[in-house]
Amino acid sequence: EKGGNVDLSILDVMQIFGRAGRPQFDKSGEATLITTHDALARYLDKLVRDVPIESTFIKHLADHLNAEVVGGTVTTLQEAVEWLTYTYLYVRMCKNPLSYGVNADQRDQDPQLRGRSLELVRDAAKLLDERRMLRFDPASGNLAVTDLGRVASHFYIRAESVATFNEMLDNAPDPSDADLIHIICCAEEFENVKVRPEELGEVDKLKKECCPLTVRAPVEEFSGKCCVLLQAYISRFKVNSFTLISDTNYIASNAGRVARALFEMCLKRGAASAAVKLLRIAKSVDHRIWWFLTPLRHFEAELPGNVFKALESRKLGEQAGYDSFEAAIS
Repeated sequence: EKGGNVDLSILDVMQIFGRAGRPQFDKSGEATLITTHDALARYLDKLVRDVPIESTFIKHLADHLNAEVVGGTVTTLQEAVEWLTYTYLYVRMCKNPLSYGVNADQRDQDPQLRGRSLELVRDAAKLLDERRMLRFDPASGNLAVTDLGRVASHFYIRAESVATFNEMLDNAPDPSDADLIHIICCAEEFENVKVRPEELGEVDKLKKECCPLTVRAPVEEFSGKCCVLLQAYISRFKVNSFTLISDTNYIASNAGRVARALFEMCLKRGAASAAVKLLRIAKSVDHRIWWFLTPLRHFEAELPGNVFKALESRKLGEQAGYDSFEAAIS
């Protein structure tokens, strides 16, 4: 997330220190912390003085609320408020209300914080309704699942990504393969892929040598970098930089899931052309073979390279090229 090396959090340090000693044999244990001088005071302060762990659930409340609606456990705002009382967020909100936007007067008037809980779930429901992930009736407070919300829940797609997909698909009624792979790479799931200046040279080289589809975004943006690394992964191109290898593995582990979610979304929208393109992109990510290449590339180690060139250079009338459906199924 930070795009570089960071110090261990105090939670990780406490977890490691907790392993010191053998409970069945020793009465105490010893742990050694090796760090820099500027971080030593911070670690000692947190080790000696206990600091409560606050909840960050509010940032992801919309995604979890959508999952509960899809699962059928929440159908109204009141049920959503009741569900929220079982979370760690509610526990910390009652203990430390100031950290969650509740002042002393509000706490005195509403000790159980039902009003604040209702405000949180209502805002999340309105956000999901705007993104067509559920249907929210403000008058009755009823929450109803939609196809888009069901797909997002099943494939663990963030609400921000769904909003991005909706906007980009609406602006491109008949997207090309390059457009669709760009949409995949614009997902919020890839926002943690940072662009580092020292990597730009190798990324530009990969873009020129192993990207059969046009890269719609500049490589200085995370979506452009993701598009290049994803195409390099499918093309089985060797990446040299350690950080790029790490980023490629992260992109490859998520791209198939995002592509299949987009495929389901296009099916629900009735966009058959985009759906079939997304399906073959998803299959290409899974098998690391482009759909316009021969399936015999699975045996690259056993067959000579000229065999693949001969098979893939066949001209099928006027429909030759990477977008030939006949070449994809031959």
